[in-house]
Amino acid sequence: MLKIEIPKFCPCCASTLEIINEQLFCRNVSCGAQLNKKLEHFTKVLGIKGLGPKTIEKLNLSNLMEIFYIDKDYLVECTGSDRLSDKLLEEIDKSKQADLSTVLAAFSIPLVGNTAAKKIAAVVSSIDDITSETCISAGLGDKVTSNLLNWVSLDYLEIKEFLPFSFKSNQDKNIACKNNISICITGKLSSYKTKAEATKVLETLNLSIVDSVTKSLTYLVDESNKESAKRKKAEEYGVIIITDLNDFVSNFNKEKIK
Repeated sequence: MLKIEIPKFCPCCASTLEIINEQLFCRNVSCGAQLNKKLEHFTKVLGIKGLGPKTIEKLNLSNLMEIFYIDKDYLVECTGSDRLSDKLLEEIDKSKQADLSTVLAAFSIPLVGNTAAKKIAAVVSSIDDITSETCISAGLGDKVTSNLLNWVSLDYLEIKEFLPFSFKSNQDKNIACKNNISICITGKLSSYKTKAEATKVLETLNLSIVDSVTKSLTYLVDESNKESAKRKKAEEYGVIIITDLNDFVSNFNKEKIK
């Protein structure tokens, strides 16, 4: 049988490859083979209008951070438009206000998309609070947690001084979020048509919606009231069981008003 030798170096930039969760990764943030796609994703998530694939190609950037150091003369030279250059600079400047969840989702961290980024941002106040414990509290899986912690401890440390973001989560959260109140839904719902609908309602309360039952979980929604694995684990951990989500939401809102 022909053995396939695992590559040790990136075929594009010759950087040493790393194996993370059985996948090969090039850690060189300036690798040309992946940079443009990362730039497209980065600008799209941050909402920088006007920085599409064609414009990114014209700019010929060498890393993500260069977006925030482009001057108008260079933009005019690349785009041929004074007006477009002004608009791009305005959009880039606005993107600097992005909160933690948006920034994390923009960096193309493997398996860390919008959902995972929102979950972790709901239980921490800044990137410095991201640990294995807070990832568990947010309900992130093992692989997602590993990828996120690797990025924070390696890539982030290398580039943070060149980035304009505060890396803080939304500061307008209510007391529930600050106290890391988390909630998990299991079984069929009777109060809402779908789990997605119920999740939207719970998100308006700024609760941390998680997928798994852990010792740090605050509430488990189980309207079907069946002896599921999640229900049994929640009872073992002393988690509060909610059998009527409508009542919970109504009472929670009353407590907020007080």
